[in-house]
Amino acid sequence: MRPLCFAAVAALFSMLALGCSGGKDPKIPGNELGTYHVTGHLGASSCGPGALGSSDLWEFDVKLSRDGHDLYWLNGKDVVPGRIAADGVSFAFDSRSVVQAEVAGKGKPGCTIVRTDKASGALHEQGTDVTGFDGLMRFGYTADPTSDCSDFIGVEGGFDGLPCEMSYQVDAARTAGPST
Repeated sequence: MRPLCFAAVAALFSMLALGCSGGKDPKIPGNELGTYHVTGHLGASSCGPGALGSSDLWEFDVKLSRDGHDLYWLNGKDVVPGRIAADGVSFAFDSRSVVQAEVAGKGKPGCTIVRTDKASGALHEQGTDVTGFDGLMRFGYTADPTSDCSDFIGVEGGFDGLPCEMSYQVDAARTAGPST
């Protein structure tokens, strides 16, 4: 069995994006808002203590951009689109990813984990400037129905059981403005 690495799986979520036009980075849609340092505190987990290497404190950096009511989260690899509500500050993101945790082999179907990510919160604005945000990030894990993920249940770094979910309360502060 290969233990899943929380950082690698978490990187699949840490994806909000940015836009293109003129001299801007073509990987950044809309208007770049800046880079934000995010601090998350584990709120709840039915996955078990230390599942996937998770800890009570999680920190990472992310870039945000905006195009009207579309908000983008860019983690350096992927762009995750989200929406900003009519109030102009409430936002939500939903994404889904599939991770091959164990390849199928002789008489064994392998283990494929389906992960659903949901984030919601509020942007902190000063005029049109977004100085930070806060919210909730939830990660749900389930085994693909054709998988056998029993090697990942009840082991250190694995899950207490599947399906399961973990959530983090997050606060973010801008560390760099839009690049020019």
